[in-house]
Amino acid sequence: MPNKKRTLLVVVLIIMLSISILLLISLPPFISSSPFKTKPVILYYDYENMPFNASQFPTIVNTTLQHHFNTLMVLVFFNHKLIFNQSTIHYFFSYAFSRNLTFVPSYYVESLSDRFNVSGFPWVNLDMERLSPNIQRFFYAKVAEQGTGTISVTSPYGQPVEFAPSLDIVETYSGTPWFWFLQLAYWHSGHICSIAAWLVHSQQEYDSEKNYCLKYTDGVMVFDYFNLLKSHLN
Repeated sequence: MPNKKRTLLVVVLIIMLSISILLLISLPPFISSSPFKTKPVILYYDYENMPFNASQFPTIVNTTLQHHFNTLMVLVFFNHKLIFNQSTIHYFFSYAFSRNLTFVPSYYVESLSDRFNVSGFPWVNLDMERLSPNIQRFFYAKVAEQGTGTISVTSPYGQPVEFAPSLDIVETYSGTPWFWFLQLAYWHSGHICSIAAWLVHSQQEYDSEKNYCLKYTDGVMVFDYFNLLKSHLN
């Protein structure tokens, strides 16, 4: 392709992307279908990135609140087993509740044979990216039988979800400008968009993406605690 044609194509693509971003920002927010009165502002804690023990949990809660989150989602099940015992997970829930912070245990499911008890938690999260869509539907139904109130699902961007979870947290992990491009390609109602802290290059970019998610989707999730602190974002 001649250089002039290639340059023209790049310019046209940039203009189209810029117009798309402006439309995204200017459109009025949709009517939320979220089960929550207040949209969740979620900080995800990936234990694999930054292990901790129960005695450190109050510090984690303090940091979460200082960064203006109302929900803390913590990985508690990985590699086919619980990271913490059931009583410790319930302690996390109770302590967070006492600080007016929503605690959500998150379970990374890799097999249909994975087993755990979610009773007593009003909201749990399932990460089932390793399972096929049909198996995901079956596993979700099994967890729902335990009687928990809300079951959210974290799903990689573009992965089909062939059932209707309480909330679908779409992993729209990308920096500018691609974060904005991804927002054009999925229906926002019933979904929460997410931000990867390590891909954001400034406080302004972080605030812009976070505010967009809160305005146009059912909430926002920031991944993750370790990278948020490392990035010095507030």
